Amino acid sequence: MDYQVVLSNLFLSDLKEIVDYLTEQASADLAKRIGHELLDRTLDAARNPWIGTPVKKRPGCRKMIHYSYLLYYEVDETNHSVNILRAWHGARDPKSLRMT
Repeated sequence: MDYQVVLSNLFLSDLKEIVDYLTEQASADLAKRIGHELLDRTLDAARNPWIGTPVKKRPGCRKMIHYSYLLYYEVDETNHSVNILRAWHGARDPKSLRMT
């Protein structure tokens, strides 16, 4: 049985930023496609919550990669949910990444 996906406000903000950036730099069609693909990728975590790799220095956090984007999430076994925390471009400074 799939886990419930919970999208954090930070993830939603990241997704909007990504789509806005791609719309401006490339095209609305590309932005829409990438945005949907990132959302679809969160469903992969719902089907298999252990698909991502553990994140060093962030206990309990896992990440998946889609293109150049890192999707950070936590698995909540008690509530049978996957909490999607962030969508972060790999070229961005990881030191500035915050999860809350």
